[in-house]
Amino acid sequence: MKRLLLPLLAALALPTAVNAESYWLILTYGLGGNHQSGSLEKIEMPSAEICENEGRKWELSTSQGVSSKLRRFHCVKGK
Repeated sequence: MKRLLLPLLAALALPTAVNAESYWLILTYGLGGNHQSGSLEKIEMPSAEICENEGRKWELSTSQGVSSKLRRFHCVKGK
């Protein structure tokens, strides 16, 4: 019993750092306006700043000659 009690007390007494916050980068393409179809993708990010930076990259990038006007992003704070 003593062998189990000491590790249990140590586990309860030691502080545990848990980051409960999460940030999600929501990428959309072609949604809204006169466009009938679109795409949506969500990607978990480590921080709000990184989320904003990656979202801006997505918005400004062009792929295979496709206009960047159709690209949008949102950063959402999760639990």
